[in-house]
Amino acid sequence: MLVSARNKFWNIVVYSFDVLLCGLVMYYSGPFSDPPFGVGSPFYRYAFSAIIAAAFMYRYTGGLLAAACIDMFVLLGLFVHAPGWHTYVAHTPIDIGGSLIDAPLLAILVAYVSSLLESYTQSKMRERENVRTQKYLVRVGETLLKSARDRQELLQSSLLPLQKGWHFGRIMIALIDTSEIVTGEAGQGAQHHAHAEIVSCVESTMDDSLPASSRIYIEQVLRSGQTLTLFDVSQQGTAMRYGIARLYLPLRRAGHIQIVLGVESKRSIPFGSQQESFLTIAGAQLLVALENIRLAEQTIELAERAERGRIAREIHDGIAQLTYMLSLQAETAHVQAQHIAADSPDATVIAPLAERLEKLVLVSKQALWESRNYMFSLKPLMHGTMVLAQMLQSQLNEFTAISNITTQFVVEGADDRAARGAQVWAHEAQIGTALFRIMQEALMNAYKHAEATNIIVTLRYTSEQIEVEICDDGKGMTSAGVEATEDAQHMLSGYGMRGMYERAQELGGVLTISPGCPNGVVVHACIPYSSAGR
Repeated sequence: MLVSARNKFWNIVVYSFDVLLCGLVMYYSGPFSDPPFGVGSPFYRYAFSAIIAAAFMYRYTGGLLAAACIDMFVLLGLFVHAPGWHTYVAHTPIDIGGSLIDAPLLAILVAYVSSLLESYTQSKMRERENVRTQKYLVRVGETLLKSARDRQELLQSSLLPLQKGWHFGRIMIALIDTSEIVTGEAGQGAQHHAHAEIVSCVESTMDDSLPASSRIYIEQVLRSGQTLTLFDVSQQGTAMRYGIARLYLPLRRAGHIQIVLGVESKRSIPFGSQQESFLTIAGAQLLVALENIRLAEQTIELAERAERGRIAREIHDGIAQLTYMLSLQAETAHVQAQHIAADSPDATVIAPLAERLEKLVLVSKQALWESRNYMFSLKPLMHGTMVLAQMLQSQLNEFTAISNITTQFVVEGADDRAARGAQVWAHEAQIGTALFRIMQEALMNAYKHAEATNIIVTLRYTSEQIEVEICDDGKGMTSAGVEATEDAQHMLSGYGMRGMYERAQELGGVLTISPGCPNGVVVHACIPYSSAGR
């Protein structure tokens, strides 16, 4: 008998019964053989089948135990004859002694041959598995090279090669964003904690009977930071058994979890080191591809910044300088024309020229303001240690120098970055850029359309949000709600209120435009910290 069941205790019962049956047949077959007992008996040789079967199945331990049991039946036959036996006389020492020696030798020989066959079989299986693993790792590598442009496309295209590598019933790849948050008071009392969040998760399923609970295990891996191996056993009948094997593997870069690879399958045994090694190697390739994408994006961003900086310098050194000189010359000519008109006996001749020069001064200042705005749009707004208040103050000073409109800048509250945490810092530039553009547009509207003489800009920090309020004393709005008509939107400049609304809404903020008191316009924008990452 060389078959086995899934239950090891059932196997022991079956093979024990096999040894008992062969021993009893040999014991009771004495009257039917010549010699009636011993190595010459064919029934004694028949008992060897139990030794051979046990040695093949259980190697040395099982074979020697079966040989000992058969030898016990031999000794029993020598001293206690079975019913129907005649008196047994040993013909030779070999007949008796050989029966007690050849059974253990046979067990050892068969167990050795069986071990060699098993070793050869496992070697061939490992070789086939290595070849298959290498083949699918090559396919994974090819897939990563072809899809190394977009993260989502990369993860999606990697699913099938990984799944076929070990015929997984389900495979999941979760992209993790790990950032550091700061809690407590700023300074020495602040505590730094790592926060991991699932950015995206893709999966492929070949076995629809598997329960959909993968995200729970991914979150468990993120909390523990350790590999998760599970095996949920299900019973079918008495002999058949299967289970759902799960393996969730975190892969790190720079000490932080970047991706989590999860696989599930219906198997008779849990996932082992081979599956974990396969996922580790494939995951390492995936990490390299993700890092290449990040570096490529960073290179593109740096190139874009460098190009924007170059264009901004060209505008500053070229168009902006020429426009500034044109503005000065036009303003000087306008002043001279006014003096000539005042000293001339016929002022009506000079008045049209003075009026045209006044319009030229206005147009040249507007052109200078537009060129300066383009420079601010091209170069990074917040960089290094610059904070939002400094950025807005710099823009307001620039506006005052060009427009000759009196301005005032007020800051309420404190910019307590440490209390808000590092996760908000990453989006501080986005909030600052949006508020900067909104203020820039509001100042342009006040200068070009409102005929304002005084502007007050208030930057307000609260525990939940940042607010910017721009108040002017211009001629105000013709209706209580500027947003009521499409014409009103376009009236406030080429950009329009719609762009101001969109900038605030993209970051979860609110923008309102209302009449001032007693006149003018009030532009109020507020953006919360918590929605900056949406």
